[in-house]
Amino acid sequence: MKNQVQLITYVDRLAGGGFGELNGLLKGPLIGVFGGVHLLPFFTPIDGADAGFDPIDHAQVDPRVGTWEDVRALSDTVELVADIIVNHVSSSSPQFLDFSKKGSASEYAGMFLTFDRIFPQGARESDLLGIYRPRPTIPFSPVTLISGERKILWTTFNPEQVDIDVRNPQAEAYLNSILRQFQAAGIKMIRLDAVGYAIKKPGTSCFMIPETFDFIAELTSKARALGIEVLVEIHSHYLKQIEVARRVDWVYDFALPPLVLHSLFSRDPRPLARWLSISPRNAVTV
Repeated sequence: MKNQVQLITYVDRLAGGGFGELNGLLKGPLIGVFGGVHLLPFFTPIDGADAGFDPIDHAQVDPRVGTWEDVRALSDTVELVADIIVNHVSSSSPQFLDFSKKGSASEYAGMFLTFDRIFPQGARESDLLGIYRPRPTIPFSPVTLISGERKILWTTFNPEQVDIDVRNPQAEAYLNSILRQFQAAGIKMIRLDAVGYAIKKPGTSCFMIPETFDFIAELTSKARALGIEVLVEIHSHYLKQIEVARRVDWVYDFALPPLVLHSLFSRDPRPLARWLSISPRNAVTV
């Protein structure tokens, strides 16, 4: 990533069209302004239950904004960052629909996390309350599959986003295929979206546990082998951010902007100075 201003945008919201229009804008009126562009989810569909962060097909560009060839053309204009959504897929994805139709007989059955996979002996109230949550509800959704089987799915964000078991061979193949597609399209960096929730383990918070760090390291190694840098998005305590930064290419610096404002309004620069003395240097300032 170049040490320059980076544009983060949905493909269809800045230029009023798709990849072609965005490319024209960056080669025309905005030429030379940005060192890179972070493309927010442009997969099928761009307007799902969570603004594209619930891909039905992570390997398919939404035809309303273009094709992989268009992504490649844009990568010739400016360096690209794209999201790889590692924690979940859409309940309308081909893999989940196959699981819903065939139930336990589906080749993708092991790809999706169910309550009993993590808590085979059941869970106590303290187990459930100890799970770190980005939402006010518990992370489970009871469903009846098309096959007639009843399951309690792990759904960290909403019922349309079904969590996957990233250690399952089908899930690993799924994530590896996305990395290869990104490399072919000229994408130079990936942002690991929601990766802090990717590993679930009984008796833990299921957020940024040691096994999560191991998974991040493994995925980062795979990406680097393809010439792709890794940006890890973690919304957590600043010491956790520092810890993550030691193991990956890039993290976000969420602390710097509010500390700058605090210094200006309070006329006390000491917290800012303290942060600058310990903050990761491999950080992207928001």
